[in-house]
Amino acid sequence: MLEEVTTKTSSQQLSKQFTSPVTPTTRLQAAYGSSGSAEIRKPIVRPPFPESVRDRSPIIGLSSNSLLRTCFRIGEVINQSCQASKSGKRIMIEMYARILASERTGTEQQFTFCDLFHARPPYIKGAYSAAIWKSVPLFEYDCSRLLQQGRICRCIGTMKREGKVWTMTVLNIWEATWEDTEWVEAIVTL
Repeated sequence: MLEEVTTKTSSQQLSKQFTSPVTPTTRLQAAYGSSGSAEIRKPIVRPPFPESVRDRSPIIGLSSNSLLRTCFRIGEVINQSCQASKSGKRIMIEMYARILASERTGTEQQFTFCDLFHARPPYIKGAYSAAIWKSVPLFEYDCSRLLQQGRICRCIGTMKREGKVWTMTVLNIWEATWEDTEWVEAIVTL
């Protein structure tokens, strides 16, 4: 009976995983409360993007000149931006990412976005120019939540290259959850 107790305690100790408190990924997990007991999520692998619509679409306002790209990985955003830049097409990016860092100045909020599934480079810098949070309490609440490290966000914007760095001009941003991400993933992978 003593051996059974010893075996149980040693196996319980082995089942706990060591989590280093100094890596960016674990800091994000700690900030967002997803360390230890959280389920490990598999990275989202989406199917190829659909072809552009023909030039004379029967849908008013839909053209082959502008494209929407929904991306769940930072590398995917950079890849799609490079391809669009080479082909001369305008794209709008809908990105799901984590906020690695965020700060606000008078009329602008600066972001550093990292991948949903890890905090390693590449990162994307973003700028949201909207002074509306000063006058509208709801926008103040929404934007202040995004000042916290580790939050998942849904971001709509356009990408531009400045030297070797890709930056996003954020047109709209709000906090998202894993349920939101899974719901959009289900739509995209139909």
